[in-house]
Amino acid sequence: MTSTPPLARPTLAPIVAVDVDGVLNPGNPTHATALGYQPHRYDGPGPEGRHVTGTVWLHPDHGPWLRELANHAQPVWCTSWNHLAAEWIAPRLGLPATWQHVPVHAGGIRFGHQSKLGPLYAWAARRPLAVLDDEFGGKDRFAADLRTAGGAPTLLRPVNPYHGLRRADIDAVLTWLRQL
Repeated sequence: MTSTPPLARPTLAPIVAVDVDGVLNPGNPTHATALGYQPHRYDGPGPEGRHVTGTVWLHPDHGPWLRELANHAQPVWCTSWNHLAAEWIAPRLGLPATWQHVPVHAGGIRFGHQSKLGPLYAWAARRPLAVLDDEFGGKDRFAADLRTAGGAPTLLRPVNPYHGLRRADIDAVLTWLRQL
């Protein structure tokens, strides 16, 4: 009698969801230059479809850091910039314009939950998910823990909007990815 090897458990590639404002574009531009951010003038369609002009502050280290995460997970944009993140933000950071975006409306906390997480969780389904965002609600940690307990590991990594994304944030996500 021949024994057949057990079927390999299918593995689902983890996702790292990246916000723009407050994460890649710090919330306090008055000291952005001192932190190494560079100004980029934006003049075009805005996140809500209206014409917008303004300055977006981006840090040159963020591109290599996010590419490093992409070696271990599928990066996706989860920002009210939607497709504009891939079209406008990505090239300025040296990132591919092919990263998908999860369609969301403007963020914000409602009834204790970050409004982007519902659509993101639905899009990610049962895949492991790390979220880099500057805004989480008081109930979001509990929802992430429930998702993890249900077999879909979830990491919410709050980014300080005053400084934006830091190397420690990337290292925390990489450590979490290695533990999957």
